[in-house]
Amino acid sequence: MVFATSCSGGAEDPIRVQGMVAFPPKDTVRFALPATMHRCTDRRSILLQGFNPEGNGVLARLRFRDSLTSGPYPITSLGDTITAPSANAALRYMLRDVPHEFAFDTGGAQVRRDGNTLGVRITGSGIENAIRTPARIEFRDVPLATDTVSCNYQP
Repeated sequence: MVFATSCSGGAEDPIRVQGMVAFPPKDTVRFALPATMHRCTDRRSILLQGFNPEGNGVLARLRFRDSLTSGPYPITSLGDTITAPSANAALRYMLRDVPHEFAFDTGGAQVRRDGNTLGVRITGSGIENAIRTPARIEFRDVPLATDTVSCNYQP
């Protein structure tokens, strides 16, 4: 006789983030991941994250003034703690079993808050191995969170 149990209810996490990286000169990498949101302890920013065991992952931070609202959030440098609204984003992806990663240094995020869920579309690019690499990340219907985490940037 075999007994099995699961703490997660047996269902896989729903896919809430999709990404696309156009790695020059002609490779395109696409991935789809489960995603979660966390509020930051500063009460003026949130973290969105998605990752899988295969090595793909995205991390985005949205900084806002008094409350998280729909609208454009420009990409700013990672150390910028003043500009609001603003966004930071980074991704890690696998290309033929080789990990690649970069932080966005240009572009923007379009935020859509709809009741208790959040949608964010990030477009832009970053430098990876001395190559400007364009990418697009889209978070869909991510539930708003009540838990908090420390979001302090440390170079």
